[in-house]
Amino acid sequence: MTIKEQIYSAIKNTDFPDLKFLYSPEVLAISSEVLEELLEDEKQDFYKKLETSDDNIDFETFDDFSLLSYYFSLLEHYQGVHSDDIIRKIIEDFEPMYIDFWNEIAYNKRYYDMLKLCVENNDLDVQESRIINKSIEAYEVRWINLEEVKQNRLKEISKKLSEISQKFSNNVVDSKKEFEYILDNEESISQMPQDDRDAAIKRADDKKASWYLFDASQGSYMSIMKYCSDSSIRQHFYESRHKFATHGKYNNKPLILETLALREEKAQLLGFNNYAELSLKFKMAESPEQIIELFSDISRKAKPKSKAELDEIREYFKIEDLKIWDLWYYANILKKEKYALDDRELKKYFVFENVLEGMFKIINKLYGIEMKKLEINSYSEDVEIYEVSKNWVFLSYFFTDYFYNELKRPGAWANILRQDFKWNKKVTLNVCNFQKASNDVTLLTLWDVETMFHEFGHATHEILSKSKHSELSGFHVEWDFVELPSQLLENWCRDKRWMDIFASHFETGEKVPEEILQKLELLEHFGNGEFVIGQNTYAMMDMWLHSKKVPTTEDELDAFVNKNYDDNASLPRTDIYSPHTSFTHIFDGWYAAGYYSYMWAEIIEKEVWKAFKDSGDIFSPEISKKFHDLILSQGTTKKASELFRDFFWRDVEIDAFLNEKGLI
Repeated sequence: MTIKEQIYSAIKNTDFPDLKFLYSPEVLAISSEVLEELLEDEKQDFYKKLETSDDNIDFETFDDFSLLSYYFSLLEHYQGVHSDDIIRKIIEDFEPMYIDFWNEIAYNKRYYDMLKLCVENNDLDVQESRIINKSIEAYEVRWINLEEVKQNRLKEISKKLSEISQKFSNNVVDSKKEFEYILDNEESISQMPQDDRDAAIKRADDKKASWYLFDASQGSYMSIMKYCSDSSIRQHFYESRHKFATHGKYNNKPLILETLALREEKAQLLGFNNYAELSLKFKMAESPEQIIELFSDISRKAKPKSKAELDEIREYFKIEDLKIWDLWYYANILKKEKYALDDRELKKYFVFENVLEGMFKIINKLYGIEMKKLEINSYSEDVEIYEVSKNWVFLSYFFTDYFYNELKRPGAWANILRQDFKWNKKVTLNVCNFQKASNDVTLLTLWDVETMFHEFGHATHEILSKSKHSELSGFHVEWDFVELPSQLLENWCRDKRWMDIFASHFETGEKVPEEILQKLELLEHFGNGEFVIGQNTYAMMDMWLHSKKVPTTEDELDAFVNKNYDDNASLPRTDIYSPHTSFTHIFDGWYAAGYYSYMWAEIIEKEVWKAFKDSGDIFSPEISKKFHDLILSQGTTKKASELFRDFFWRDVEIDAFLNEKGLI
């Protein structure tokens, strides 16, 4: 077979995809050609579908698996984990053509009329009816009956926003890639865990440098902020973090201004006052005003605790002027000395492989999921592949790519690469940016452990969705509901009754001592006030940017971001403060006017967690089955508000969240 024939064979294979082959240089060299062929095939299929007679329109008319969408999702994944010039060009060259075709479908009056005829002329079941009616609603929100000139402008906006999003993300990756810091003063990092120092030595060796090299990864940053005794170095890292993508060829501020203006124009063309209103049309929350009011109330309740936390640090260390870049450092020492909990010691119990195995055991105990590791070579030695089943029935393939590399985009995420579950096997994934040890033992921070559990919570939402229709699976729920399973699962990794499932000392194998577990429980509320304030600051920045007058200059944009910080945060900001320029969640992701959803989902999640705790057993078969049956497995077969009411028989309340955070 030719290379092209092998590609088609590989993407038509319903087993786990051969990513090592599909990401090979010879395949990538002709992937653009394959994408264009698939696009042309899909166009012809669409045009043929439009010729379907009215009498022959039924649900199956719209129920197709897109080979193009699947192949493009594979390539997009590779860009996320290996964003070099080759894959970038493939994505950037093809995406405008793909968006043109999407726009052609999205504003096709005949297709819209066909959807309505499907409802009128067929006896659809509940799930089929929901899928078709959601599609009709999407057309109507896009104002399918708009005059052609406005439709054409909306298409232009969609394409332009996609181009800007790609550039924004690339600027962040490239700007961070340029940052490195050689530290030649061992005394200033004497408190740092040995594995963090070993990793810094390895980075230096890889770059043919001396001493310790720290980069822009989250692991490097937190190592410095928590353990480096030199405040000037911490300041350098903090300010450098707020300089990413702020100037020169990587300056994202013009892209932000253009994005905000285009989003507002799009919203107003569609009949909304602002982009936030458009964004919330398909979310659980009702309006920007509702979110702003709720989060302002939470901030008011969090500020006394935040002030008490900061005052405790000032008093304990006799500091009058506490700088924001010193907060992590002193908070870490306070935990160690006053609360006698040293993160360096705690980290020794979180061996990567043990945490992963323990997480799988927990999810098995909750939902009966079995994870079987497959011996498949993939695009990276760090990739691990599993077959997921329940009661001996295959549910999904699942693979992980957990460790940092400088070409990987920042953060952590879950995704699904292959859908249409009737004919194909699901392929779900988790990606993180953990710091891999230079030796054979990788130790995780508690934050890393929580991140691993969080992303696997997303994956289980998709894996356990029982609808045969991919459109109704877990990843398609309202965006401010999608974080519920992920944030809920984090609770188990912090619970002392079950930490011994996965936590054992990397040298001695001993379980976490009872003394440390008790301290963790005492520290459950430690720093929550400042954490909630910080999350609210980001959420409010996102919501205000998308609901108020759009800034027109970089100075106006910066002034807006600064004022938002001043209005919400507890510690004074520095002159160098620019979180927006690398805020990929809202400028290259799905969280635009939706970053609030993390805390919104946590409010809901704390209600579910309270149900587990109130049962007296955090693995209560009754509660876990109820959660599985009424929420987790339902995907988006119902509205999120209905799923919540099915579980609780009432609307959302915030008391459980406030209590869990120690805010009341």
